[in-house]
Amino acid sequence: MGKVIPARVWRHKSGMFGDVSVYGAAPFGEGWEIVQKGWTIEHPDGTVGIGRAPFSSEEEAAAWIAKHPNFPGMNQG
Repeated sequence: MGKVIPARVWRHKSGMFGDVSVYGAAPFGEGWEIVQKGWTIEHPDGTVGIGRAPFSSEEEAAAWIAKHPNFPGMNQG
């Protein structure tokens, strides 16, 4: 069964750029910080997320887990 974890993104302190995934390449230059942006799922196979925007609350993420208790994760390999 998965577990609820904070969803995090890179965000520029100036607010000039959109949010950037922490699972891709790190943004270039100064002024970037990792901030929490909602809640997501860490799956039993170690993958994170469900292929959509993060949940706005821990309760919503926990409800998704309760509805999909046997979801193994996003690893397709």
